[in-house]
Amino acid sequence: MTVRDIAHVELYTRDKISAVRHYVARRGFVQVADCVEVDRSSALLRRGEAHLVITSGWATRGFLARNGEGVADIAVTCDDVAATVEAARAYGATVTHGPQGAPVVSGPGDIVHTLLPEPAPGARSLPAGRTWIPYPEPAPSAGRPEALHRVVLGMPAELLGPYAAFCEGVFGFTRRAPRGVAPADRADDGPVLYGASGRAALVLRARPPRDRAESDRSLCTTSIL
Repeated sequence: MTVRDIAHVELYTRDKISAVRHYVARRGFVQVADCVEVDRSSALLRRGEAHLVITSGWATRGFLARNGEGVADIAVTCDDVAATVEAARAYGATVTHGPQGAPVVSGPGDIVHTLLPEPAPGARSLPAGRTWIPYPEPAPSAGRPEALHRVVLGMPAELLGPYAAFCEGVFGFTRRAPRGVAPADRADDGPVLYGASGRAALVLRARPPRDRAESDRSLCTTSIL
């Protein structure tokens, strides 16, 4: 049930265009595809090998009303998807399936996790389940491809412990960096969780009670590194 990598992160926002501009101008992402469906509109951004999906629309309303803008899905690659599904069920988590049949595990709070098999070496594909309209590929940047290996998650303080325990019990995360991996910046008020491969880390931080006006102005609940 070992999680290897973070395949992509999907972020729900009220203003997709503004969020895309933020991540392109300030985080170094490039928009590579777009998808418009009946109940949602999504943009796919890439930085190195990192994929970020930014979604707005009717389908996001319930999540936004409960949480404000932030991460809705952290899709992960597993060395054994079926074993991870069984671990999730044994833990008491809810398991559903996405549009293309991939298992989707729900843990504490509203964040879900799409479970994907490890891709073939060198494979680069768009997240499944949507009709993406690709943009012209930008010229590859020099240097080592960058993976989306660290995600900072803000959540209510009472969810920090249950969510950390869920990731440990279902995904095999630990609170100690694997040998040879530089520790992530530790949150003062929450744990840092590491995947066994050392290529995925979740930094959990307590979020103060949500001020709706402030949440409307910025993606303050989540940081993609």
